[in-house]
Amino acid sequence: MDFSFFNNITSEFPHIVDRLFSNTSLGHRLLERLDGTNLRHAFYLISPYETAVERLEDVPNYGIEVSTWWFVFLTLEFFLLFVSGKDDRFALNDSLTSISAGMLSQCFKFGGRTIAIFGYVLIWDNFRIVELPWNSPWTWILCLFFQDFMYYLGHRAVHEAGFFWGLHTIHHSSEYYNFSTALRQAAIQDAGLAIYDVIQAPFIPPSIFLVHRYFSEIFQFVMHTSLVGSCGPLGFVFNTPSHHRVHHGRNPYCIDKNYGGVFIIWDRMFGTFEPERPEDPPIYGLITNEGTFNQLWLQFHTLIYILFFKAWEKDEKGESKFKGAIEKVKASFYPPGWYPGVATLTFFHWKSLQDPAHGVPEVSFPVIKYNPPLSLWLRLYILGHFLLLISIFFHFEYDRNHLTYIDFTCKIAFFVVTMQTIGSFFDKRWFAPLLEILRCFGVLSYYFLLMMDSIGPRPHRIFATSLFSLSALIMAGYALQE
Repeated sequence: MDFSFFNNITSEFPHIVDRLFSNTSLGHRLLERLDGTNLRHAFYLISPYETAVERLEDVPNYGIEVSTWWFVFLTLEFFLLFVSGKDDRFALNDSLTSISAGMLSQCFKFGGRTIAIFGYVLIWDNFRIVELPWNSPWTWILCLFFQDFMYYLGHRAVHEAGFFWGLHTIHHSSEYYNFSTALRQAAIQDAGLAIYDVIQAPFIPPSIFLVHRYFSEIFQFVMHTSLVGSCGPLGFVFNTPSHHRVHHGRNPYCIDKNYGGVFIIWDRMFGTFEPERPEDPPIYGLITNEGTFNQLWLQFHTLIYILFFKAWEKDEKGESKFKGAIEKVKASFYPPGWYPGVATLTFFHWKSLQDPAHGVPEVSFPVIKYNPPLSLWLRLYILGHFLLLISIFFHFEYDRNHLTYIDFTCKIAFFVVTMQTIGSFFDKRWFAPLLEILRCFGVLSYYFLLMMDSIGPRPHRIFATSLFSLSALIMAGYALQE
């Protein structure tokens, strides 16, 4: 398939914008990604002739390459929702929490690669059954379908196979459905999906697997929007925003439905497909919503609860809901909604609820979303520091393989502390200003140490120290006022 015409149309765009805007290093790095190739990559419009490579090291990090277009899509979607009077479909606190989760999930990858690749290469090198040619279009096409089927299995497992749900919960914790929701990824979900990814390793070359693993995730970004209705006949074969809206709904008919990534055929084959109902549109979020923007809580508390606390639940009489050792073990390995007496059936190696909607209440109206109000100046303050966080993160993604262990660790700590601080402001915690002051002093200490090296006080270091000094003073005044 020849995409040269499409590429030529858009190839000049980065150069035009580059002449109009900043000449900074980050500006150049981001603008390089705004080309036609990355734009079509965002929709999985690729061919085996351009993406098939022999060596794993030659597979680009396609997710990072298309990320700038994702932010263009996200900004455009917010604008369209706002001008069309649908601004109730997004919120600053929710979107920033979702984008933060996306950044955190990338931090847990190794050089941007999925964790599955380590086990995959081990199996391929030592236990492969047949070595399909890496440069054959038929190998590429086989992997396209087989990888998507493996995604179906893995995605279904992280919903139904007990504590695996704790690896995925955060992705469904948003009460909104927009492009930012796509970025609300679980930091350690790859550990669960890896089990199913490596099933391909005995016959699919690692480089071909990794290509499709990237694009499976990339394609699903565009599924997370409410601006696109039914896609007609395409929806018989492919996943669509309409199908995926059902997957994110907490209405009883939406629970444990539409697991497909690129194709919806697996759901149709295994009985998990459910069309969107215009008369009963999906209401988003969890059956019991979290009521917090605490990033680490959203990432890990469900996993901890299912593994260590669910088995000890008591009923209204004070008696254990799970009697005996076997039932207590089942509490962690049976579906999240399972309790003794609830019917299950076996699928692959786990149990599914016979009726996924069992015990799921109908949505109560009006739907009241968790959205504590904040003053305008504080929202602008948070947004400003969040944009700075994104800028540092983009630099980090470019340079992470060349950072020292100390610098790498400092940046991860900065990301996590910043996300937690922003979440505490959004939750209106009393300690939020104090946490922000500590964060500012931590950054100042880092830059003062840098200024003592041979390079000295470079302009960006002076800017950072000035900004965080001013921010600490502002927060000190705010804390005293409160």
